[in-house]
Amino acid sequence: MSPIHKHITFSSPGAPLKMPSSSNEERIEEHRACLAGIAEEGRALFAEIGNLLSEVDEHLLTSDDVLYYAQPPMDGKLGVRFWRRHRADRIEPVVVVWHKNQKGRFWPEEVYGYLSQRVCRRGAFEVNAEVTAETVVIVDKLLAMRKSLTLLLYRTRQSVNSLKTHHKPVLDYQKKRLAELQVTSRKNLDSLYGESDEQEMA
Repeated sequence: MSPIHKHITFSSPGAPLKMPSSSNEERIEEHRACLAGIAEEGRALFAEIGNLLSEVDEHLLTSDDVLYYAQPPMDGKLGVRFWRRHRADRIEPVVVVWHKNQKGRFWPEEVYGYLSQRVCRRGAFEVNAEVTAETVVIVDKLLAMRKSLTLLLYRTRQSVNSLKTHHKPVLDYQKKRLAELQVTSRKNLDSLYGESDEQEMA
């Protein structure tokens, strides 16, 4: 008589052979570790984007300092300001040109279009006109970089939120149904082989 495999047992005379589980626990654990690594990479990606945005803003603040000291306190002076725009809890950097009103007070106006064309080179502005011009070019590049990073962060968040909104309910339902199917399967088998055992005992 051939030996019985150690994984094969009999629950009842009429029951089917019990085979090893179809789930490979080692593979599953390995896969879970891989998924955990992906999740960690995702968190690191968000953190890296945030760090880059912070660095861009620091450079913009430095650029504003350069512009502040390179230009005289007169009409046409350029600067960088962080304003609340589309949302009350969010500020965005903008390039401004300063104007002087009749009472001698300065007020900022946002600059649109080509920034290099707004560099004032007349009178007291002339001595540092080239410094101002190069700083404005740097500001323009920093703003473009910031826009790209902000858009990347926004789209990534939107994608994650969309997955959570549309796929999570489906996954929850599938989990519920699989649990119900497991219960139904066991009840059916218990009923079938329970009847078989009773008939053999009779």
